[in-house]
Amino acid sequence: MAVIYALKCLVNDFAYIGVTKSKLAKRYREHRCLCNNNKHHATKLNADWNLYGEKVFEMVVLEEADYSHRGSHCEEEQKWIDHYAKQGKLYNGHERSSGLGGETSLKGVEAAKKVIGKRWSPEANEKRRLAQLGKPKGHGAKISATKQAKKKQVMI
Repeated sequence: MAVIYALKCLVNDFAYIGVTKSKLAKRYREHRCLCNNNKHHATKLNADWNLYGEKVFEMVVLEEADYSHRGSHCEEEQKWIDHYAKQGKLYNGHERSSGLGGETSLKGVEAAKKVIGKRWSPEANEKRRLAQLGKPKGHGAKISATKQAKKKQVMI
């Protein structure tokens, strides 16, 4: 179940349109945290948040949608983005649904698949594996003196 929501300013009727599969309260907390730290990507939203305060913003459910994959809700989200953009009351920095990627985004995905990046070669992996053989798997944790003493007692 996905929720298409609007984070609305009650003073000027501007809205930020978004979609979430998680709980709406959690998503609101994320927006609030970003705005309180001046890190929200919607700069006009952040400016109004600082100007008017948190109390004049509310989260409104616009639509609930059942979908099996990320792309199926995008048309509905785009409908709401277009609605607020037409009125000139959209906080979103883009007038395109986050899931509606054009050819450029598909090309970007294909390019990302081809890039290997800074990964270990199979030879380097084997060398690292052989270097670790026989070493305890303590994951860097120190063994306390008490545990070391108990280990010695068990061995004796």
